[in-house]
Amino acid sequence: MDQLAKEYVISFFDKNLRLHGDRPEAVRWSVQGQLMRYQNLLDIGAIDKTRILDFGCGKGDFLQYLRDRGITVDYTGYDINANLISLAQNKFPESRFRVFDIDSDALDEDFDYIFLCGVFNLRVSGLAEMIQHALQKLFQRCRKGLAFNALSDLNPEQEFELYYSSPADLFLFAVKNLSPYVSLRHDRMLYDFTMFVYRDAVPGG
Repeated sequence: MDQLAKEYVISFFDKNLRLHGDRPEAVRWSVQGQLMRYQNLLDIGAIDKTRILDFGCGKGDFLQYLRDRGITVDYTGYDINANLISLAQNKFPESRFRVFDIDSDALDEDFDYIFLCGVFNLRVSGLAEMIQHALQKLFQRCRKGLAFNALSDLNPEQEFELYYSSPADLFLFAVKNLSPYVSLRHDRMLYDFTMFVYRDAVPGG
């Protein structure tokens, strides 16, 4: 993603944060839509007592979601937006948050699971290539599994500012470049899919 696109993403969420404050709308979710997507990510398997990275963590809502459900994890959150990270740090001072640019910053830690929620939904130039680059870089640091969601390009009604990914293309990319153990779910939310990439075969899967 070029610098202009990054500046657009940062300013887009800065504006929404000013408008909505500490609410799901600040990161362009409805309350119910955010909760449903978080629940879908947990289909990856049992993550209690594991080390996770919330990539594109925003203001740390996924961490609060896990705590509300009694799921204890060693949590780290990365986001490119410094204002969202600052808010997350103020809310959860005991957890680790970091301003992070996938193109220029070194990813020097390993995690059991990595989650990306809504990271690929805002239309910017070069996003298709960025998605592949990000998934490859992140999966290298993933010990067990990676989960991400995206808007499906099968949706016949598409909003101009949003980016719609091909579930089929991303599935093939993941199998060929990340791991042969990939699961795709397109059945939980209308024209919204979740993909799981595992380091090894899932027992009983």
